[in-house]
This record gives sequence, C-alpha cells and structure tokens, in this order.
Amino acid sequence: MKKTMITGLILLLFAGRLLAQTILSLEDAVSTGLSNNYGIVIAKNQVRTAQNNATPGNAGMLPSLNLIASYVKGWSDAKVKVLAGSELDAPNAQSDLLNAGIGLNWTIFDGMKMFITWDKLKKLEEISELSAKITMENTMAKIIGSYYDIIRQVRVRAILIEQVDISKFRRELARMRFETGTGSEMEYLKAKVELNADVAALSNQQTVYENSKTTLNDLLARDVNTPFEVRDTIVINLMPDYDSLRRSMRSANRNLVLAARNKQVGQLSVQSARADQWPTLGVYANYNYLLSETGANFVQYNRNFGPSVGVQLNMKLFDGLNLRRQYKNAGITLENDEFEIRQLENRLEAYLARIYNDYRNQLEMIGFEQENLLMAQRNMDIAEESYKIGAISSLQLREVQHDLLDAGTRMVTAEFRTKLTETELLLLSGKLIQ
Repeated sequence: MKKTMITGLILLLFAGRLLAQTILSLEDAVSTGLSNNYGIVIAKNQVRTAQNNATPGNAGMLPSLNLIASYVKGWSDAKVKVLAGSELDAPNAQSDLLNAGIGLNWTIFDGMKMFITWDKLKKLEEISELSAKITMENTMAKIIGSYYDIIRQVRVRAILIEQVDISKFRRELARMRFETGTGSEMEYLKAKVELNADVAALSNQQTVYENSKTTLNDLLARDVNTPFEVRDTIVINLMPDYDSLRRSMRSANRNLVLAARNKQVGQLSVQSARADQWPTLGVYANYNYLLSETGANFVQYNRNFGPSVGVQLNMKLFDGLNLRRQYKNAGITLENDEFEIRQLENRLEAYLARIYNDYRNQLEMIGFEQENLLMAQRNMDIAEESYKIGAISSLQLREVQHDLLDAGTRMVTAEFRTKLTETELLLLSGKLIQ
C-alpha cells in the first residue's frame, strides 16, 4: 500500500515537477515579504515623511528671510492746484515705481512653544517608526500563517492521495470479485462511485493548495503565478511560561509602546496649549530700496534706500476664551490617552491568557492526534488485509478509511493551529521581530 501511495503522489505532482521547482524556506519568505510588501513600503515612506517634518525650521525655531521686489508703470491725467498758487497740468503723465527689499523675521520667544513643537515632531517621528514596525510585525505574522497554511494543504493533499489509493485498491478488488462471480455488481459500482468522490475531493484540495500559494505570493509582492514549493514539516517551538510572556508583553508589545508615545504627544499638546497664553516676542531687520519717477506730481523723482530694525511684541488680551477652551480640551484628550492605555493593557492581558490557553490545549491535542493517527493507520492496514480475505464488508472498510482521513486531517489541523497560536504569542510579547 505504501508503494501505491508513493506512486500516486509522484504521478499527481507531474512526474518530478516538484523537484524542479524552487523550495521556498520560511526565512526567505519572511525576508522577501519584509523587503517587498507594499504595506511595509508605504509605512517606510511614511517614516521618511515624519523624519522630514522633524526639523527645527518646522518647529518655528529658525528665522525666515524674504526677498520682495515689484515694478509698476502707470499712465494718468493729472491736474493739481495748491493753495500757494502753483498749478500742475500733466495729461497722459507716466509714472514708474520700483520697490525692492529683503527682510528677516525671527520669533525669539513664544512661551517655549517652539521647543515643545520640536519635541512633539520628534515624538511623531518615533510614532511613525513604531507604526512601521507594527505593520512589519503584522505582515510577518500573515506570511508565517500563509506559509504554514500551504504546508497544511500539502499534507491534507497527501492524506487524500492515500484515500484515492485505498479506494483504487477497493475498486480493483470489487471488480475482480464481480468478474469472477464472488461479488455483486452493486458493491463494484459503489466502490467506483466512492473512488470518484475521493478523486473529486483531491481535485478540490489541489485548487485550495494552489490558491494558498497565490495568497503567499501576493503577500510577498511578487508575481502571483511564481512557482515554488515549501517544506513539508511544521516545527513546533516550545514557548516560555506565561509569566515570562506577560512581562515581555507589558514592556515590549509595540501597540502598548505606541499608546505610551501617543500619551506623551498628548502631554506636549497640553504644554503647547498653555504656551499659547504667553506673549510672543520677535525681531525683524529689513533693507529696502525705493525708486519713484512720475510726471503727475510736484516731486518728479524720489529714491531712498537703507536698513531698518525693530522689535515686535504680540499678546492676546482676549480671544473669546478660545485659548482656555483649547487648553481644557487638550487636558481631556490626555486623560483619554491614559484610559486608552489601561483599556489596551486589559485587552492584551485577556487576549494573552486566551491565546496561551489555546496554545497549551493545542499541544495536548497534537499528542492525542499523533496517537490516534498511528492507531487509525494500523487499523487501516488490518482492514485492508481483512477485506482481501472477505472478513469485513466494503462498508466497514469505508468506515475505517474515513477514520484514517479524519485522524490525519485533525493531526495536521492541530499542528497548524498550534503554529498560529505560537506566532500570535510571539507577536503579543514583542518577540516576533527582535
């Protein structure tokens, strides 16, 4: 029977095509995904944007320097008579006005708001980096889950290939008995129908397997039709005890760290709102050049140039209590940030407890299902020999066959679910990406 199963597997995989395809390891899949995944690329670009924003100039700490120049030419009919008796009558008089200057403005005190803004921009840069790492972690978890799902589909396919082999054995034996008159046509037809059902299930499983590979290719941001094969083993790693995972989660879980950074930004927002209540003090320095020529004025030519400096103080005496409102709202937002941290901590604690319980249960299930699979395989071997000599009916053989299918599927599912919970525990404890 084992030789038959191996032969069927080779035929289904197109006579050695499996060996010709590239074996994609989990490490290579993760490396490719972290480099190419579009969500990660977008997150990295958002980090670059935050880095570009975190500058002293964006915080208002640097002066501004502006160059202004203008030239105006005009025509007008001018008629002027003054009390001293002088008169000016200039029809279609031309005028030229040239104005140029350079000015520097620098706020030197604004209640320390510029320094608060500078700290806030740096915190926002950290938040952007944390968000990118969270995106990387979530993507990595999806890649791991997708990779092991392919392994699961491969192993389920192998189980169904074995089912087809068993059904072929049963059909051939039923055909021989029918042709020699020792069996009924009904039993032979029933064997053919159930073989067809097993072949159909195998065909459906092949489609599921191909679709799972397409899903992984999509996560890796490469051609979805890229051919590859995966390892056929799901390796279960023992996790640390619950208390160790809990301590690691509270210190390294990036969602918690992100919430703490958001709270720090909220604290800076409160300080910024308080700083708005202070006056602002700035200095300015200008150098201007003015040239005016006109035939429509007693002064036909005027030119002046030179520097000027000054100090400007600006203080809001009353603004409809808006500054007070903004300060209160910033305080409420900060209070909500604290509540959100506590809420997140509680949710993560509960989630960790549930996932860890699932993990321990799945480890136990693997032990049970390994034993069940061995017994089901042994029972199948006995049933085949018994069916050959007519000691059991085809219906009994089919029941044993279904038991073997169920045991194998449960075994694969238990290993797959254990790997998913293992990945989730690593994600929760901040250990997935060191």
